[in-house]
Amino acid sequence: MKRILLSLMLLAAPLGAVNVSSNITLVHIADGFQWTTTFNIVNLDTAQASYTMYFYADDGTPLNLSIVGQAGLVPSVSGVLAVNGSAIIQTAGGPVLRQGWARLNSSQNLGAEATFVNHAAIANYEAAVPIGTVSNAFTIAFDNTNGFFTGVAIASTDQLNPAVVNATFRDSTGAQIATGQVAVLKAFGHISLLLNQSFPSTAGLTGTVEFDCVSFCSIGGLGLRFDPNGPFTSTTAFSR
Repeated sequence: MKRILLSLMLLAAPLGAVNVSSNITLVHIADGFQWTTTFNIVNLDTAQASYTMYFYADDGTPLNLSIVGQAGLVPSVSGVLAVNGSAIIQTAGGPVLRQGWARLNSSQNLGAEATFVNHAAIANYEAAVPIGTVSNAFTIAFDNTNGFFTGVAIASTDQLNPAVVNATFRDSTGAQIATGQVAVLKAFGHISLLLNQSFPSTAGLTGTVEFDCVSFCSIGGLGLRFDPNGPFTSTTAFSR
């Protein structure tokens, strides 16, 4: 089960929550190997809205996904929403695990959410993850105690420059316990990791981790707290 959950995190976008913008970042996509992601898009504008949702792989290149209702593998999905209209975009899953993130672009004001579903043998588990703001730093609370473990996904929304992402860990008292470089993300790049494995000093602890990137960069993130028995839930990325 842990291997399956690790595969999800090595995947990546969010899971659900509403954000209003003409350029919305969905930090994590999980598709294949019993995972699917469903995106919901809502037109919050007073005019008809055209939109395109782009998918990106970990290395920042277009990510081709199997989408319900679309022929073959596609790197993006476009549509038009009536006033107060909505649309659902759902990955079809499959034997190959694909990971990355998504960007929803429109000239109108849209709302968006995404939900991860783990199609487990006994019961389906799903969770919604808030779509946080993109900035150069954010903080996530983690819980790696009593068999629980926390995963994090990070996407860089800079289409030209790489982002050097660092992490600072603190325990529940605020004392610093670890620091280190997480990754150098390529333009439009993405990464996901389990904190207790990538940073063993956080195993058995609760606390916070602050991610930041150097110079002119923009990153978004989300956290997932996994129950050792299978269920999982989202944790908020607080912009700094």
